[in-house]
Amino acid sequence: MTPTPGEPAPPRQAGGAGRRWLRRPAAAGLLMVGLIMFGLLAAGYVLLHVSPAGIRGVVPAGPEGERAAGRMMSKASSLMAGLDRPGDWGEAFTEAEANAWLAIDLPRHAPRLLTGGISSPQVRFLDRRAACSAIVCYGPLSARLWAILDVTVRTDNLLAVGVDSAGLGAIPIPPGMVLRAIAARAEGAGATTEIRLLDGGPVLLVHLPGRTKTTSGERSEYHLGGVQITPGEVVLAGTTRSLPR
Repeated sequence: MTPTPGEPAPPRQAGGAGRRWLRRPAAAGLLMVGLIMFGLLAAGYVLLHVSPAGIRGVVPAGPEGERAAGRMMSKASSLMAGLDRPGDWGEAFTEAEANAWLAIDLPRHAPRLLTGGISSPQVRFLDRRAACSAIVCYGPLSARLWAILDVTVRTDNLLAVGVDSAGLGAIPIPPGMVLRAIAARAEGAGATTEIRLLDGGPVLLVHLPGRTKTTSGERSEYHLGGVQITPGEVVLAGTTRSLPR
């Protein structure tokens, strides 16, 4: 309708392009909030799953993994048999064998050891140190738990474990917390533990029981004399002695 001269024009209804213009800032704001939330979630995922370079070992899969896991079991059985017989004993375990056993045989034959939402454990043998890592799940959340450990033998059957560094993703974990967790597992296996301040930091001392038992009518006691960790391999050596009846 065309207004007559001198008559005021009728007011325009709000809508159309006006409403679209009002919706655009709101849509842009929601999009920005969504992008920020996605970025925070992505950054959180990366921070919780990051670990120092070079601490994750190679995990053989398929037939190669089955063979490596089998070698690990054979060597472990041979070592356990050596503990019961008087004389010297020793065995070398490669990183590939250990990781194949952790990935294949551990979930299959000893799932009770994977408690607290822990999965995908791995080890890597470095120069005089061992790096351990695993995925920890809590509901829909997950993170990579890792630690780099110093492991030495102070005297017969006395292990000393120190923590170079540890973390939950990129979040550092105090060494004492890691050592207390290891101590709980060691004591559950029959060892005696103590945490002391040595060389400027906390060190976990694990005293192995020596496991006196009767084998072929004789009492024997094993003595772990050395743990040698080199890149890609760990060697355990010691001796078993007969005890008087």
